[in-house]
Amino acid sequence: MVPEAQRLHSTLVSAFPAYVTAVFTERGYPLNRTMAVAIEEATAFLDVELAVVLEQEYQQQRRSPLELFRAALEMLAPTLAGAGMSRAATGLSTAEGDTYGLAPGSSSVLGSEAHDAHLAWGAAKAAAFVAGRSTTPREQAILLMAADRGEQDVLLPLLGSPGVECLAARNPAAIATAIEQRAVLIAFVNFAHRSARSAVTRLVEADVPTIVYGDGIDDLTETGLLAQGIRAVIERDVFLADPGRFVPVIT
Repeated sequence: MVPEAQRLHSTLVSAFPAYVTAVFTERGYPLNRTMAVAIEEATAFLDVELAVVLEQEYQQQRRSPLELFRAALEMLAPTLAGAGMSRAATGLSTAEGDTYGLAPGSSSVLGSEAHDAHLAWGAAKAAAFVAGRSTTPREQAILLMAADRGEQDVLLPLLGSPGVECLAARNPAAIATAIEQRAVLIAFVNFAHRSARSAVTRLVEADVPTIVYGDGIDDLTETGLLAQGIRAVIERDVFLADPGRFVPVIT
């Protein structure tokens, strides 16, 4: 494991129980012996799974460190449910399957040490990709995660331009592949898509400018998305009326 990965592993595992304790205390969730055991098990899961991923070559890593952190948090959901805790309000969730809205929007909320380690690891990963990349520039692309096939077929030709293809992404895995293979200029995600939250998380982590559109996105959800790092939230009818105006000028 490279030094940046070792540092990230240790800081994220150390940050996990402290983060959970702080969130539970703030929300009034129980911190009894049963919950302590659940937190210990989730921490152990994160320790093992994160080590497995970070031992792999960068190109082979298919799950991000924060994705694994969120998976460990979701392990606490059954214990919270057993304690009679209500599920989170929609606006609290930052990722798909985040039953109790525990998932952090970014590593910045885990403390400066974990955030710095995450940034350093990301920089090392980017440098490794650059070092192993062909001298031929990657093709530019625009990503679209539409709600359905009909909407997708309408938007793809409107968002593309000569030399810049608009690619349809049906799931977060397709987004990860596109980010690896193309220079993604901007991404558009319909919040009605079942994988919208996971898609937004992947895009934000990869520093891809992202616009979320959809019907009836409430203020709390919009605030959470903007805090997570997306560029804008737009009503669906406004976006569909002239999608091309949201595409950056391509030179």
